Amino acid sequence: MKRTQITIAILITTFALLIFSCKPLQKNITAQLIFTQGDVTIIQNDVNKPAALGAIVSPDDIIATGNQSVAVLQIGDGSIAHIGSNSKVVVKSLLETSVNLYLEKGEVISKVERLKKGQEYMVKTRSVVASVRGTQFLVRADEKIGKVAVHTGSVSVKPVVEAEKEEVVAKETIVEQGKAAIVTVEETKDVKQPPVEIQEISVKDKVKIEMVAKVEVVPMEEVKKPETLEKIQETIKQNVEKIEKIDTMTDDEVKQQIKKERIERLIQQKTRTLEEIKEACERIDVVKLYSGKEIQGAIIGRENKYKILTTTGVIEVDKKQVRSVSVMR
Repeated sequence: MKRTQITIAILITTFALLIFSCKPLQKNITAQLIFTQGDVTIIQNDVNKPAALGAIVSPDDIIATGNQSVAVLQIGDGSIAHIGSNSKVVVKSLLETSVNLYLEKGEVISKVERLKKGQEYMVKTRSVVASVRGTQFLVRADEKIGKVAVHTGSVSVKPVVEAEKEEVVAKETIVEQGKAAIVTVEETKDVKQPPVEIQEISVKDKVKIEMVAKVEVVPMEEVKKPETLEKIQETIKQNVEKIEKIDTMTDDEVKQQIKKERIERLIQQKTRTLEEIKEACERIDVVKLYSGKEIQGAIIGRENKYKILTTTGVIEVDKKQVRSVSVMR
């Protein structure tokens, strides 16, 4: 009887070991700094190290940026995380199935290509968890407020509640493209669903995400090559300069800047349609002259002469020749 029991115990142990050994082991994916500017530090085991370009980042590492400083991290072959100034990001996990970043403060803009089945990319703050399968989005965090702005695709947003010093993730809200979610969480003894305020994405956030999205995700084997890393630098540097400028502007100023750039591009084109002019200038003007001639386009200058952007180019007309100006409805 005793021998039978021992045999059964050995068989059970062997079976359990076989099951365990058949489980696929989770592998870490590579994460590498492909751009740094200003004061960027990697904190490993409580030791601060200046972040070198091309440095490999491991789980539990912390990336910290100072004032007017930026770090761009490529994660595997499918994601880019743009870490803004005065930010602190803890790399929680870099598994094949799960990338998890914890944003203590500041801002992270992520470009996540379509992930494989079962894969997930997550950015967490003190007040919110944002997870995606593939999209372009921004997460901003301070002590009490978390913001998630979505440019393309959709993002799962879950508020984080602290109840009696225990962290609880509340009900999910799906934030669609062109929208932003604001979550404010207060410490409370009762677990409840904090309000998730949905609003239109700001022009500033939209343009910043678009800038980051222009950075191509290069296969990691290529990124390791110095010549590839050098080429990536130029593209990112141009985008960083634009993002830094946008950060100092109001939403209205950004709108005016976008409008100005659209008009300049139209002027450079050989031809343009009235529809393109209307989209860029937000109107079509009808300028009638005393000679009986009528000009359709958009007035882009009103100093000594009217400058009118038309389908054939920019026409200048002396103000004394103008009988009337109206807007085409």
